[in-house]
Amino acid sequence: MFNRYILRGGVQKFLTAMLHTKQQLPLNALRAFEAVGRHLHMKRAADELCVTQSAVSQLVRKLEILLGVALLQRTNTGLALTPPGARLLKDVSGALDSLVRATERVTPDNEVAELRIACSAGLASNWLVPKLGEFLRNYREHEFRLEPIPVYPRSIPSEVDLAITYGKPPVSEDRVTRLEKSQLLPVVSAELVGAGGKNELSPSVFPQHTLIHADDGTEWRSWFRLVGADSEISSSNLYLGAGYHMVVDAVRRGLGIGLLALRFIEEDVVSGRLLVVHGGAQLEPEHYYVVRPEDAYRSPAGHAFETWFYEKWNETAASIA
Repeated sequence: MFNRYILRGGVQKFLTAMLHTKQQLPLNALRAFEAVGRHLHMKRAADELCVTQSAVSQLVRKLEILLGVALLQRTNTGLALTPPGARLLKDVSGALDSLVRATERVTPDNEVAELRIACSAGLASNWLVPKLGEFLRNYREHEFRLEPIPVYPRSIPSEVDLAITYGKPPVSEDRVTRLEKSQLLPVVSAELVGAGGKNELSPSVFPQHTLIHADDGTEWRSWFRLVGADSEISSSNLYLGAGYHMVVDAVRRGLGIGLLALRFIEEDVVSGRLLVVHGGAQLEPEHYYVVRPEDAYRSPAGHAFETWFYEKWNETAASIA
């Protein structure tokens, strides 16, 4: 039976056929695969599902046998999704999110579900909030609360469904997922360099402009060392320690040159409003981390938000690669 459906149309037709016989749908195997595919880590998936790592591995293998395709592959750095695995993960994650929303809709009308997310102001204003409408359209019955958290936080708020931190948080490893780094590049407003301005500037002319800092100047000094110009010092500096979002705003307003992550200014660069003026050295700052609660999610929407967040983060990485 399984081989016949695979030969006729592959994974999608096979799963469609199985949906018509729900008693054969391998729900446990699909849940295990979704957790492994999201974490790309067997132990983290097992901990999330409260089962053994061996049980998760067996369930995923069972699913691969049923489908007749490999869903995961081992690499030098760990697990990776195969192309069929990536497609299945997207569909299964969406289906599980739909089930979460379905169960939440049966709560009493006078009980409003609350979803609380903590993250830094820079991440919130430059990346999360512009994309948030897509998630909220599917969770209109929720009260969404976005709470601030400092960079390199000393503690994580206990009453949140998820926290996204800049810098490794002081919590146990099993609660944390490290995100891909966002490299910093020197960026300037197109208005500042004027019409016909060059997209590539020599570091030697940088000191002629105001350098905008998100810290005490460490990041710029590191960048100059990378390009072999560690003696270059600007006579004009603007220090904005209140948050990365202020540096982005200052660069957009043409106040000087800032070291910015392309992930957070993607639309500005595509539109030509901001220019990357030197691409020869990419400074890699600290990682962002996703932090889950100590126990279960305060609401099922917390799990759905984490899945959605990873998807958007990885989409952005692919679009600017």
